[in-house]
Amino acid sequence: MGKSSLPPKIRGIVEYQLEHYHESRRQLREAEKDILPSNTPNYSLEPVSHSEASRATENTAIKIMQDRYLAAVERNVNAIDYVLSKLKDEDKRLIDLVYWKGTHTKDGAAMALHMSRRTVYRRVDMILHAIASELGYIPE
Repeated sequence: MGKSSLPPKIRGIVEYQLEHYHESRRQLREAEKDILPSNTPNYSLEPVSHSEASRATENTAIKIMQDRYLAAVERNVNAIDYVLSKLKDEDKRLIDLVYWKGTHTKDGAAMALHMSRRTVYRRVDMILHAIASELGYIPE
């Protein structure tokens, strides 16, 4: 349709992150479960010293800080969450059809949502631009 306001490489990165948003959220939750220690008390008969407990917490903190991938996934998910929280329901439906379910092209989504092609392309561009801005890929 029209020319996008985002450079093609940035647009591609943002579209990829949006398409894989649900998978990234799931991955983040699973990683947090694996990293964070259990809140279940230790009822074994073996004594646990105070230093052992703090060492487990320290090791957990180190794992979290060192895992750059997990930090990047969390940053991406948080940015998309923030942008999604600001969207109208019809824009969320548009994203769902085009990026998450993948059942519609932008033109098909325009017909399904009773919007013009131009409106759909403009809204998608606006959403991708907002995510790119929130991620710091482009100036606000």
